[in-house]
Amino acid sequence: MSSARPAAGLRPAPDVANPAGIVVRNARIYTGDRAQPTASAVAISGGVFTAVGDDAAVAGHVGANARIVDGRSRRVIPGLNDSHTHIIRGVTGKGAVGGE
Repeated sequence: MSSARPAAGLRPAPDVANPAGIVVRNARIYTGDRAQPTASAVAISGGVFTAVGDDAAVAGHVGANARIVDGRSRRVIPGLNDSHTHIIRGVTGKGAVGGE
C-alpha cells in the first residue's frame, strides 16, 4: 500500500534540504551494513538513500510530496536484481533480447 499523504506519524518535515520522494516504512530492510544489518524505514531522494533506520531516523527527510510505502512487515532487499546470463545463450544470442 502506498500513499502520497503522511501516514502513522510520518509528517512532511519543514524546510527539508533534500526531501525524500519515496519513503518505505514498516518493513524488514536488509542494509548490507554489518554495524546495522537491518532497518524498518528508509528515505530515498533521486535514487539515493538519504536516511536508513526507523521512523524517527527517517522522519526528518520526508518531503511534502513523498510517496509513503507501507512495507507490511515484508523483507526489502535494495538493489537486488538478477543480471546473470547463461554462457550458451550469451554466446549464441539465443534467448537474449533481440536474439533469434
